[in-house]
Amino acid sequence: MGRLKRALADLRLLHYMDAYLGWLLAVLVAGVEIVSAFGAPRGWVDTLVAATTVLLLGVIALATAEIRRAISEIPSAGGARLWRFFPDRDELPPLQQQMARSTRRVEIFGLQLGLIVHGLLPAVEERARAECRVRLALLSPVAENGTPILWVTPLGSVHDCPNLDEVLRTNLRQLRHWHTNLPPQIRRYVEIRAYTSIPTASVMLFDADRNGGYAHVEPILHAFPTAVRPSFWIREADHSRLFHLLVSHYRQVWESAIPLADLAL
Repeated sequence: MGRLKRALADLRLLHYMDAYLGWLLAVLVAGVEIVSAFGAPRGWVDTLVAATTVLLLGVIALATAEIRRAISEIPSAGGARLWRFFPDRDELPPLQQQMARSTRRVEIFGLQLGLIVHGLLPAVEERARAECRVRLALLSPVAENGTPILWVTPLGSVHDCPNLDEVLRTNLRQLRHWHTNLPPQIRRYVEIRAYTSIPTASVMLFDADRNGGYAHVEPILHAFPTAVRPSFWIREADHSRLFHLLVSHYRQVWESAIPLADLAL
């Protein structure tokens, strides 16, 4: 089942199409061989040998997709333990692509979640329709009772967003409106909370409780524009202790965060 889901994800993203087309062609040729045996003076042994040979070639073609996927995930840079490093956002795979590969859980902790709010809510809904649980955690400019968080304004100035307070309020209100209007069977797969801890990184956890899951970490560096922040991906296989610390600490942030419905905006 896991391989089938990976294959379907590859096909949606048009990955390794040559391998999948080779497999499909082998299946078709094998089928033609078997059908032709009914109308041609050929022995069944010859037919089965020919069909089996073609099917084996199809299996080999299909296996190349798995091999190429595995090679793409091998750490580089002289044996560095970090799975992948990206010097800026231009190097990152699209977030839609990362989300589409997740089948169980997506957890996003962000300073603004502006990209989600203004462009990726359809992708979040699509994951929820596939029964993938999505958690969105956004920095709150206020405490639960509506008291302003005093350090939000200077934080916005450092990161070239002097109106951060209003940006956060707008995003939270829009998220709340969007979430409220989701069909109930979809809404139950999407949880949204807001936290008041000083953010030091934007973190996304993709299927973190499963083999192949990973954490995406984008440190929030002093006066670095958003587009040029470096980031990295790390899996349990790369560095188990660091991976589990990331997952544990950010899930603690989630547990202490305020449900969006309870936030006084």
